[in-house]
Amino acid sequence: MPNELWIAGAGSGKTHKIITESVEAVRRGERVLVVTYTTNNQAELRARFVEHYGSLSENFVVKGLNNFYQEDLVRPYQRILFSNRISTIFFTETDPHAIPNSRYRIAGRAEQRDDGSINPLYYLTPCGTQAYSGLLAKLATRIAKMSKGAPAARLRQIYQKVYFDEVQDLVGWDYDVIKSLSKTLKEGICCVGDFRQTIYTTTFGHKSPHTSEEKLKFFAEELKFDRKTLPKNHRSIQAICELSDTVHAGQYEKTVSGINAVPKHAESHHGIFVVMRSAVLEYLSAFQPQVLRWSSTTGASILPKNHACHTFGSSKGLGFDRVLIIPPEKHIKFIGGDLGAFKADKTEESRNKLYVAITRARYSLAFVVDDELAGNFAYPVWQSQPCAAAEA
Repeated sequence: MPNELWIAGAGSGKTHKIITESVEAVRRGERVLVVTYTTNNQAELRARFVEHYGSLSENFVVKGLNNFYQEDLVRPYQRILFSNRISTIFFTETDPHAIPNSRYRIAGRAEQRDDGSINPLYYLTPCGTQAYSGLLAKLATRIAKMSKGAPAARLRQIYQKVYFDEVQDLVGWDYDVIKSLSKTLKEGICCVGDFRQTIYTTTFGHKSPHTSEEKLKFFAEELKFDRKTLPKNHRSIQAICELSDTVHAGQYEKTVSGINAVPKHAESHHGIFVVMRSAVLEYLSAFQPQVLRWSSTTGASILPKNHACHTFGSSKGLGFDRVLIIPPEKHIKFIGGDLGAFKADKTEESRNKLYVAITRARYSLAFVVDDELAGNFAYPVWQSQPCAAAEA
């Protein structure tokens, strides 16, 4: 099969797809590599594999993105450029050669010397044994070119299937890495992700592709991967799916809920609601929803002290029966019908975080708004009832 890009919407069973296919491959005697970004996702993948396969297997390998770059693409061929062994990764979220609070750069750190040779101080710390994390993808791409695709050829000998999970969080040189691998691995690469959930980025800089539109275009035109979708949401009821689709209207296939019936324990309160700020404490008492908010301080004045909350970003990958969102002003405008609320944004962060927050909810989703604005929304305003807590 040709290399593939799977657009896996929230709650669509992305991890289930990877794991079930991996288990089948391992049982056939094949070897599978899954590359993902966050440590939480690495742990989840390993745990789910054991759950389905029954035990660990040396033929199912999960690696973090940076470790993959170092162990499989850089270190085996590093002597093309460097004599010292690269032993570890030096993690940095910013350009290690930029002088803080300045537009100037550290002298002697240019990528190439005057004679055209590669400067180790660009990719490595001064000791010469640690590689800067933010430049690993660029280094891997350079080594692939200088070695005439040797890292990809090596991978082809070791693994029959390579998954890149959470591919929406890759940027810039990460895509050049996939391109260099796909020149040799004409099949067996599967990239999985949801560009509506781009919350993290793997490195600094502005090298394209950076936006979701640029990434999808890269997959189609540069990589020529087959594009497929997992449009069914097995987490949320249809009303919540339909609201989530409006956040990126017209850009993706419509989401269909996989929930055929609301379970009995949620029948008394399901759907989308507006909750007045003055009623938040009663709503929390009645339904015990998971509170999601933009930042760790949002809504502090209306919540009980030390109430357990998630930020929109930290809720990614999670799901809850009931969700109460304390939205920033821009999100309130959008939920109120202003579909152009995100048009002036320079990044997709605000739009994507709203999508993530909405799609955490299974059965009920509520937005906190000022009391005087509550009647301006298309959703019912929740009214406290004496028996609400008992029914919940």
